[in-house]
Amino acid sequence: MKSEPSAIASLIFSLLRRNRDYLNSYKMNNNRSSSKLIGCCKLSFFLAMVVINPVVAEELNNLSGGDDKPYSLKGQSRLQRQAIKSQFSISAKDLLVQNTEDEEIIEVTRIRLNQTDSGLQIILETATGQQLVPLILPEGNNLIIDILDATLALPTGNEFRETNPAEGIVEIAVTQADATSIQVIITGENNAPTAEVIPSERDLILGVTTEATAQTEAAEEIQIISTRREEPLSEVPRSITVIEREEIERQTIISNDIGDLLGTTVPGFAPPNQNRNTRGQTLRGREALILIDGIPVNSNFRVNRQELRSIDSSAVERIEVTNGPTAIFGGQGTGGVINIITRQAPTEGVDFDQRAGLNTSFSNLDADSLGNNFQATVAGVDNNVDYVFNFSQESIGSFFDGEGDRIADEASLSDTLSFNVLGKVGVNIGENQRLQFSTNYFNSRRDTNFIASFDTFATPGRQKAEAEELEDLDREDNPKDVNFLVSAVYSNENVLGGDLQFQIYYIDTLARGEFADGRPIPFGGREVSLEFFPTLFQSRLENQRWGTRLQLDTPFTQDESLGLLWGVDYTSERNIQLTDLFDEDLFVQEQQLRKIDELEFTPPYFVNNLGLFAQLKWEATDSLILSGGVRYENISVSIDDYTPTAVRNNQIVEGTPVEGGDQNPDDFVFNGGIVYNFTNNVGVFASIGQGFFIPDIGRALRRPGEEFVSVDDGLELTEPIKVTEYEIGFRGNFDNVQFTLAGFFNYSDNGSSLTPDEETGLLELERSPQRIYGVEATLDWQPRESWLIGTSFGWSEGENDPDDDGDYFPLNSGEIAPWRLTAYVENQTLPGWRNRLQFFYVGDRDRAFDEGVEDFPIESYLLVDLISRISIGRGELQIGVENLFNNQYFPASSQFVGGLSNPLAPDLPFDQNYSAGRGTTVRILYNARF
Repeated sequence: MKSEPSAIASLIFSLLRRNRDYLNSYKMNNNRSSSKLIGCCKLSFFLAMVVINPVVAEELNNLSGGDDKPYSLKGQSRLQRQAIKSQFSISAKDLLVQNTEDEEIIEVTRIRLNQTDSGLQIILETATGQQLVPLILPEGNNLIIDILDATLALPTGNEFRETNPAEGIVEIAVTQADATSIQVIITGENNAPTAEVIPSERDLILGVTTEATAQTEAAEEIQIISTRREEPLSEVPRSITVIEREEIERQTIISNDIGDLLGTTVPGFAPPNQNRNTRGQTLRGREALILIDGIPVNSNFRVNRQELRSIDSSAVERIEVTNGPTAIFGGQGTGGVINIITRQAPTEGVDFDQRAGLNTSFSNLDADSLGNNFQATVAGVDNNVDYVFNFSQESIGSFFDGEGDRIADEASLSDTLSFNVLGKVGVNIGENQRLQFSTNYFNSRRDTNFIASFDTFATPGRQKAEAEELEDLDREDNPKDVNFLVSAVYSNENVLGGDLQFQIYYIDTLARGEFADGRPIPFGGREVSLEFFPTLFQSRLENQRWGTRLQLDTPFTQDESLGLLWGVDYTSERNIQLTDLFDEDLFVQEQQLRKIDELEFTPPYFVNNLGLFAQLKWEATDSLILSGGVRYENISVSIDDYTPTAVRNNQIVEGTPVEGGDQNPDDFVFNGGIVYNFTNNVGVFASIGQGFFIPDIGRALRRPGEEFVSVDDGLELTEPIKVTEYEIGFRGNFDNVQFTLAGFFNYSDNGSSLTPDEETGLLELERSPQRIYGVEATLDWQPRESWLIGTSFGWSEGENDPDDDGDYFPLNSGEIAPWRLTAYVENQTLPGWRNRLQFFYVGDRDRAFDEGVEDFPIESYLLVDLISRISIGRGELQIGVENLFNNQYFPASSQFVGGLSNPLAPDLPFDQNYSAGRGTTVRILYNARF
């Protein structure tokens, strides 16, 4: 039942509408105007306004709970918002003054539309500069604005119409309702727009907003949660990139892979590699901590590096990338934190969207290149329960380079079939408590008969990898990535005066690689083979993790300007690498991979991580924010007795037994930051942050040296890595221009890097002092509603001191990515049709080559992509063209790995991994929402 003020307000609105209709009817049926009648109607309107103002005030007070807090229009009905925002776009004083003057017809000589970031402006210019008085009321999908005592005197006639002038608006029509009044009708796409009068000395300026505009404005207010507390970006003292759902949908028109998405949108992240793993994709030259809804999915075992292949992009609401180490989170985050936030339920009702499409190569129209994808999401709210369910399936065909040749890479994303299922259910328990359960299952399987040919050995120098087909290949276990995650979160907003959050989770991961052929082959009058596995084999990693996170955000002051975030994290994981051996004779005779034996290439080992943290934040003034914190990190490693194994003459050979044991490194890490905002639009920040973790233990365990006989005494290579980074930055956020600029320097006394072994060609762990520094910048400009322009830049360089003598050498290009520059231009070509050209340039990096660290320099390349979106029906037709000009290039990671020494013959380059990038590839999708 309506409250009394609501009923009164509704009655007044009804009377005003009838008053308007009666006035129009009277004037249409009488040849002469009646100033007396008009004056009476205006006076009744004035009296209504006198009544409605306290009514609206009381209604606002009821809606806001009766306290003294500022009232928000969010969540109110459209009629309430319209009445409150415009209050009929007029004050009582204006009406009274207007009524006491002699009635005069005002001529409107020009009508203009002006698009701003806050919405559309309709400007009615008058000949004498007199004020026009509008009456604004919604009816269905129309917003009707009556302007009395006015007439149209336009150069083009007595009518103005504009179709699709802005997003969410179908038409604007300005007509002569009768001899002495003008009517403006604004038709919304799904509902009536809202309007308010913008103060002006002479013209009538109506600010029009739609539901789409309101959603855009709300998106600008999204809070950052990757700092473990919800806070505005302008208060965070470090570089952060936020990739919203809209940008995710736009970029996945080109590629659905999250690694590709980050590589093209985050300045500090290395370029895309088009692989199943993140090989070479570092963040500021170091490892990034990958989170899914705050849950760490990294493991200590770093061979496959497939954390970003743990969830499909369709299940992601947004991604927050925090550059640089931080004491707020635990290990593996010395390069920064990538928090993948899953899809969220709406605030009301039920939303349903689906996306389906096809993709194929245009550089070679082979049927094998054809792929498809389907995604569906349903999300809703029912009383105190909200839910999200997402399903996606993607089939990726074969990849072909710019020359039309099939791309052969054992880690390629080509020829894969994957599906993902996300489920989330949340229950609000009263006003302050919430319980949420979520699960995500990702499964990607690769099925191909093509491998990189060994024939490239025959040609001197580094050669492009060529594909060789193994006809009738028969095998039981294909390469695959499987990740299962389940979690429960309890939150309470009223514990010790603060917000409590408790989370428990479990993750199960399987990563199986492509089979490898290490058998001896003749080359140059000799036989070459893989030194440690001269046979047919296939490895897989099995990892299980569980953990818990408990945190409490406690305010110390009533206005919450000073507060402490504190808590505890615990993670326990088990890793093992198993290797299958295959029957060589059966493979030669029938192309069949039949498993004949299995060995533990990396023995089982356990890593437990305990972290205690406290983070203080003080909003000293409206402009100055200070923050700082400390984290205690304790890592325990446990390994049972084991015997290393290898293969010799098709036989498993055991090495020297290793005595198991425990390691228990620990340390404190700190961080601090300062933000000073000169205005609401411009601010500077500076920070110092530290990170702490232990490198991949498996590398030391699976191929130990002869001196390694005890875990307690032989794990020097796994000593913890502590990184300290300094950063200073500058950012601005104006109505139509946004920019960031940051510089950083980080250092580690005992850093880690992967360096090629001269004898085996394999990457081995090297520990030495290390320093990395760089610059990052972004710029986005919206000159008009129909145009979007932007660019980003990232450059970094790194060095280490392998002899610890003060003489630094450049880090290899597997650690430090080349500089990169991105740019885009987007235009609304026609109403409902937007086109975007985006450019991605990767520069040269030859410093490591010049100083003898690498055998080949990294060469630059340029890619141009086209994204076109057309509104059709209830959805959008999306067309993406990757590598528009079919450029033949080699990704930076492929250039690096293809230039390493070959494990089969260390004096030769690794041709089989020197794979070209994709040629022109087209994706056609249709995205519908209900």
